[in-house]
Amino acid sequence: MAAIGSIRKHGVLLIIIVGIALLAFLLGDFDKFTYIFSNKNVMVKVEGKQLNERYDQEFNQNLLLLKVFNNKQTLSELETYQMHEFTMEQILEEEVLNNQLKGLGIVFSDEMIMEISEEMLASLTTQNPNQYLVKLVEYLAPNGDSQQAISLITNIEDYKNDERARDIYLVYKAIQRMNIMDVKRKIFFSLTQNGVQLSDQLAKQVGENNQTAITQFIALNPNTPVFNDVKPSVSEKEMKDFYSKNKNRYKRTANTRDIDLAIFQVAPSADDLRTIEDSVRAKYNRFVEASSIVQFNIDEMEGTMDSTYYKRSDITLDTLASLIFDRPVGAPIEPYNYNDMVWYFGKPYGVAKRADSVQVAFLVIDYQSDNNPTSTRTKESATALKDSLENLLKTRQANIFELTPSYLGGRAATDTTMWVPERGTIPDLYNHLLETPVGDFYTQENPNAFVIFGIIAKTEPIEKRQFVLYYEEIKPSDLTISNIRKSATDLRHSATSADQFVEEANKRGIQLVQGVDIPSMGSQILQVQNVREAIGWAFSPETKVDEISEIFNFENQMFYVAALRSIHKKGVPKFSEVKDEIEQELLAEKKKEMIQTQVQDELSKGATLAQIAEKYKTPVVDSAALSFTGEAYQNRQVESSALGKIFSLPTNTPSVVTGTNFLYVISVNSYGDAPQLSQNYQIEKMALSNMLFGMSRAGRARTEEVKMKYFKDQLDVVDQRYLFYSR
Repeated sequence: MAAIGSIRKHGVLLIIIVGIALLAFLLGDFDKFTYIFSNKNVMVKVEGKQLNERYDQEFNQNLLLLKVFNNKQTLSELETYQMHEFTMEQILEEEVLNNQLKGLGIVFSDEMIMEISEEMLASLTTQNPNQYLVKLVEYLAPNGDSQQAISLITNIEDYKNDERARDIYLVYKAIQRMNIMDVKRKIFFSLTQNGVQLSDQLAKQVGENNQTAITQFIALNPNTPVFNDVKPSVSEKEMKDFYSKNKNRYKRTANTRDIDLAIFQVAPSADDLRTIEDSVRAKYNRFVEASSIVQFNIDEMEGTMDSTYYKRSDITLDTLASLIFDRPVGAPIEPYNYNDMVWYFGKPYGVAKRADSVQVAFLVIDYQSDNNPTSTRTKESATALKDSLENLLKTRQANIFELTPSYLGGRAATDTTMWVPERGTIPDLYNHLLETPVGDFYTQENPNAFVIFGIIAKTEPIEKRQFVLYYEEIKPSDLTISNIRKSATDLRHSATSADQFVEEANKRGIQLVQGVDIPSMGSQILQVQNVREAIGWAFSPETKVDEISEIFNFENQMFYVAALRSIHKKGVPKFSEVKDEIEQELLAEKKKEMIQTQVQDELSKGATLAQIAEKYKTPVVDSAALSFTGEAYQNRQVESSALGKIFSLPTNTPSVVTGTNFLYVISVNSYGDAPQLSQNYQIEKMALSNMLFGMSRAGRARTEEVKMKYFKDQLDVVDQRYLFYSR
């Protein structure tokens, strides 16, 4: 397949795109997620292959992808560790797909991968584009001027070593990986589904039973209050016998821990709140009495005054928008407490009617510099060329559109204009564009180039305001934080075991959560987030059962102390570890059996479905058509596990059958004849295939998920990420 577009280097274009899209905020923060691993240590190993470097690389790509698509500078601890799990699942799935496809004689060569990538890039100009690339285009061109972004993405391999485009390149690589995985997944599941041989005998049996039934039924939920008096019991022997026969059902695929956690939320005291408010009001009084905003900023060391103009919709908090726009310019904004999180005060000091964006065409005359070494022009020759082009525009010997094909700065020849919004554009540049009449031009000198902007149009002027807004966070004092930490310290030293730890926490009225089966790469316990350090501690090889942790501090917002209650190792658990789970399962099954016997007895004594429905407070479903080969959504939500029993019932004989979670009191009014068997049982095999693989998209997805989990569980995996990402 032909390459998508010609490969060009446009350093100046890159600077313009990156500047407009405000990518700079991502740089710097990403580095803290880069880890260096010793080759002597194993973090991830699959089928004997050490994948430390690959995991680290793909995790960083996925992390940045999430940040870009959610327009976030930083991610929460939960989001970060969700990306850990997402990355691990991606790696395991790719290993499964590669192994299985190789067994089928399919190997993805470099040429195939290049072709898949080219098709993905080409989709951007079709009616069915790759949705991840669409999101990337929208991120790079938030105001809809997408051609520059598409040009950058389609030539992204040119920028893989360019530090300025590093983040965008990594995001692209994450998208590329997912697209290739999707192709592999489609091929694999298509081949596995089509490769299943369905016997004629089984297809015939399904066809002969492929009836419809007109029924009347009620569904009984054994967990509703009407069945509270049904009290099943189960013996120790029954549980052990069940465990002996079904122990592999409880096999653990990963190491887990049971962790008790005492939480000490950090919040301002009443004294803190009074002190903060007094401080804000005193500062506000100084603001009102100051000779000018500039002088106030100097006196209070508040930095330079913001001269940007904002429209009302730029202020995302409605309350603040009202404070700024619903008062005369110059009227002070008195101290305002926003949700007990922050105090605000300030003043709107300027107002003007301004266009919110300006449409321009531009010419780029770049020159050689340290940041643009590939240019062939010196600054002197670029200046001379700039003067010549300006003269042509001034004397009307040429217009901006005649000149742009030769000086597009990397844009496509058909992409001659763009809208420049006020928000996100350097104020000085925007003010010059605003002051320049439509039809005229303005020249900006950049460190690497001259850019001549031709003014094409401006949006209708709207009211915008300048304002200053000062704030003070409402947060606890150092003394309050110290006192809360002391409470955590006292609890830690009061206990020497997990049981005593719980007892002491309850005695002191301290918030306590008890997590069961916490995975090694988790970041929360029950609903308490940001407790990664406790989980990392619990999985440390040195930590023993019943140990109490040190005091952990999450950004002075919460202190917490952990106790390790138990360790669950990968593999088949002991009976004692799953006894409670088995007991609940057997009790639930026995309860269904007791209810079935109870209701069947009522039917034998002449009770009607209507009477039973009234007694157990549930509706009767009348004239319900059920299909033997239909899914639950086609069968009035009757569970598939009950259908086989229903289709074996005699007509007009009310009976009780059990499903997985519900019981059904049902009467079959009539059966429809099964359709005539098709030639070679083709229709029956299709129905059987739908039953096995799912008829709906959701059904197929569930089936594919089950298959993939099975293959993943067969992999030989060493997962020691918690030793590397303990925090």
